[in-house]
Amino acid sequence: MIRIRRSLSSNVRDAAVAAVFALTTALSVPAFAERLAFWNAPPIWTGGTPLPATALSPNILGASDMTGGPALTASGLFANAIIFDSWPSGALDPNAYIQFGVTGNAVTYQSIDFNIYNNFDGQGSWEIRSSVDGFSTALDSGTFTGIFFAGLPLTANISAVGTQTGTVTFRLYTFNNFGTTNPLQRGIRGTGGAAPGTGLFVNGTVSGPPPATAQPVPTLGAIPLAVLAVMVAALAFAMRRRMQR
Repeated sequence: MIRIRRSLSSNVRDAAVAAVFALTTALSVPAFAERLAFWNAPPIWTGGTPLPATALSPNILGASDMTGGPALTASGLFANAIIFDSWPSGALDPNAYIQFGVTGNAVTYQSIDFNIYNNFDGQGSWEIRSSVDGFSTALDSGTFTGIFFAGLPLTANISAVGTQTGTVTFRLYTFNNFGTTNPLQRGIRGTGGAAPGTGLFVNGTVSGPPPATAQPVPTLGAIPLAVLAVMVAALAFAMRRRMQR
């Protein structure tokens, strides 16, 4: 009888441990990689008009409009591309950029996908910086060529930003621009038209719950899981004490 009681006590204790583990798993919010925000060029870009994000993840609070820096000028009407003029032919100009931002809770930033584009071919350099360090250093950089038709698809590694809460603003710079025609005209190719690009995506991992809505307490039927775990643990303790008498 003693052996049976001990076995029963061990089984109940194991069940309690399993219940607590299940509770911990249920209450934790797993991190998952996703596209946080997407900006796509409209069929006709009116030049210089702020462009709202086309799509947002439900797990972030929002995204700021895509705009051009003060050193850039509007290019006029453009089809399926976000284009600015007056990019530098020499060194990086800190006032010549395309800017966009993401607002969220516990977001770990990973990458930005985009297509550098012009309606004539050309070459140059690019950098991505962020507001986390006041746009002082490059998160990623490179060179480009072959930006006609669909533009050149690029992926910038922005993992140095780390995990942030609140708004993180990014700036895309191009410089050392040259080419045969319109060498100081650069932008982002959208997904429309006969030679579609990708638009621009900010990608990351959300490690917190969706911030815009309150999260319900996880339940099993009408009994909250937290209460159930306490009940099971208390039962196991009581039965163990009883078997020891």
